[in-house]
Amino acid sequence: MVEEKITGSTLITELSSIQKELDKIEKDGKNNRQGFDYVSEAQVKAKLQKKLAERGIMIVPRFEILNTWSNQTNNGKSMNYVSVMGYFKLTNGSDEYSGSMPGIGMDSGDKAIYKAETGAQKNFLMQLFLMSTGDDPENDSNWNNQQQPQFNNYNQEGFNGYQPQNQYGNQANNSYGNYAKPQSRLANDAKKKVINEQLAALSELNQTSFDKSLAALKSHFPNIDFDNLPDSSADNMITFLKKQIDTTKDTLKQIGAM
Repeated sequence: MVEEKITGSTLITELSSIQKELDKIEKDGKNNRQGFDYVSEAQVKAKLQKKLAERGIMIVPRFEILNTWSNQTNNGKSMNYVSVMGYFKLTNGSDEYSGSMPGIGMDSGDKAIYKAETGAQKNFLMQLFLMSTGDDPENDSNWNNQQQPQFNNYNQEGFNGYQPQNQYGNQANNSYGNYAKPQSRLANDAKKKVINEQLAALSELNQTSFDKSLAALKSHFPNIDFDNLPDSSADNMITFLKKQIDTTKDTLKQIGAM
């Protein structure tokens, strides 16, 4: 998920030009165990590597291990799992963006961490450049049948003309809400409850603690006062966490863990 640290407009133009050049990406991988196709990390990198290099754009990754665990398979063998949070800095030497994406890897040997890191980077790049496979990620019987949060109705009266902030906006304009201004309204208990429920769901998917998930969320929104959470920031957090949950579920399906 791309968010924050925007220091200029040149990189925006360069990334937008790459996005315009990309067509629909075809699924070239297959999960034989569950019988579905997916986009491989190799194809995503092949689509982007030359375009990024031509514009002098580097991606600097950093990964934090959230948790490691093991389960026994039906045939009695041990399967190792790793959940990570990937942090990515895109820079052309003068401007830069920072973003993040979770990843989960599964392997019977010692490659689970590499698979988790690979999945995090692939999904980050696909989200960043809006690389479409033609599928609707919401069209999933196990997830779509559940009640989804309605982001504009949390037992809170009208927003008085407020429009949710775009998380890709200029940070100088407080892209997660005008929290420093006295007129900023605070999030109500209903929105805070949704955020806590999403954090709990993400923690369960990543097999990690609620505190670690909360710490990761705070690192994505470093300038936000969580004790006095602005309403607009709560909306952005809910949207951000929903995308994290959807991506993690999709990754778990790809590795056959769901």
